[in-house]
Amino acid sequence: MFLSNCHTHTFYCDGKNSPEQMAESAVEQGFQSLGFSVHSPMNFKNDFAITLDRLDEYFNTIERLKEKYKNQLEIYNGIEIDADCEDYDYSKFDYRIAAVHQLHCCERIYSIDDTPEDLADCVKKEFGGSFAAMAKQYYSSLASFVCSVKPDVVAHVDLITKFNEKYKLFDEGNIEYQMIAKLYIERICLECPDILFEVNTGAMFRCGNQHPYPADFILKFLSGRGAKITLSSDSHSIDSLQFGFNKAIEIIKEAGFHEIYFLDGGQFKPHSIM
Repeated sequence: MFLSNCHTHTFYCDGKNSPEQMAESAVEQGFQSLGFSVHSPMNFKNDFAITLDRLDEYFNTIERLKEKYKNQLEIYNGIEIDADCEDYDYSKFDYRIAAVHQLHCCERIYSIDDTPEDLADCVKKEFGGSFAAMAKQYYSSLASFVCSVKPDVVAHVDLITKFNEKYKLFDEGNIEYQMIAKLYIERICLECPDILFEVNTGAMFRCGNQHPYPADFILKFLSGRGAKITLSSDSHSIDSLQFGFNKAIEIIKEAGFHEIYFLDGGQFKPHSIM
């Protein structure tokens, strides 16, 4: 299989390793291409995203690594843009991933992927205990942001399920929830027909989840619409660069997909998995 990962993080944001350590490990593991995707600077204080004053340094570091490893590994200079990002010219990057990690409720911002307690507290205080109502705001925010910036990739589309292994928080089989998710994912498909939906194994590595993002019903919905997908591990360390890929590929096949798009020769290209 063509081994690639477009969603990786380094110590420039909330990752553990340097960009060069990630590149060296990718070469050792037999990767053909590697994309770096630092968390964009945020418009509120946080401890997970790069700051605006370091963004040019980050960009130049990845450009240097491109040259150094040009005979061993294709390296791409990407970015994960958050809906709450600072203003910056993100078009200079090789590709852009879009994501929503927070919910805005009145004057408070809630993280949806920090701790399960934070998410449960948000649902209780702001949505009257209704996970369906929370899901509607999340998917609506995601669709609006993605359709506005029109990125190359939409990340972990059902991120609100990160802490929902074995449906600990809410029932993902609930028809109302599934209809909400499909409604807004359909909007993304209609307005961004060439976008790649990410199959992301990050929560498998960090939380021990048994299934990558997104859930089976979303994957099958995307397959039925003829949507395109990419595969990543949302890696924050050298030991997770290809974590869960084999299992994810089997799930992808079961959903009806025959190819995955990977960074190859300067762009995302389809690679057969049959």
